[in-house]
Amino acid sequence: MTDAITNITNSPTPLRVDANTPPDAPTAIAAPQIEVAAHPLPDDALIILPVRKVVLFPGVILPLMIGRVQSREAVAQAARLERPLGVLLQTKPDVEQPGPDDLHSIGTTASVLRYLTTTDGAHHAICQGIKRFRVLQFLPG
Repeated sequence: MTDAITNITNSPTPLRVDANTPPDAPTAIAAPQIEVAAHPLPDDALIILPVRKVVLFPGVILPLMIGRVQSREAVAQAARLERPLGVLLQTKPDVEQPGPDDLHSIGTTASVLRYLTTTDGAHHAICQGIKRFRVLQFLPG
C-alpha cells in the first residue's frame, strides 16, 4: 500500500523588462516552472491532490476540475510519470493553500485517465479510484 506523500512547489520565472522597450510594446508572461526536488520521489510515495467537497472511492471514475496551480502541476506530473495520485479531501474547504493539517489522513489512490485543458483555459482530470490509503508521513519538497 502506498503510504507516504509529497508536495509539488510552484516557482514562477521572473519577467525581465528592458529599459529600451517602448511602453506600448506587448510583453510575454512567463510560464510557471515546476521545481524539481533534490531527491527523486520514492517508489512508495504519492503525489497528493487536495480536493474540496468531493470524495473519490475505489473503482469510481470521477471528472475533477483542477483550479490551483500546484494542483495542475501535481496532476500533470502524475500523468507524465504515469504514477498514481493520492486524492485527499480537505478538512476546511475554504483554505486556499492546504497543508498537512488541512487534509484528512485517509484518501484514495487514483490513476489519471485523461488530463484536459479546455478552450476557455479550465483544467480537468478524469481520475479512476484504485484503492484507499492512509498517510504515514508528509515528505518535504
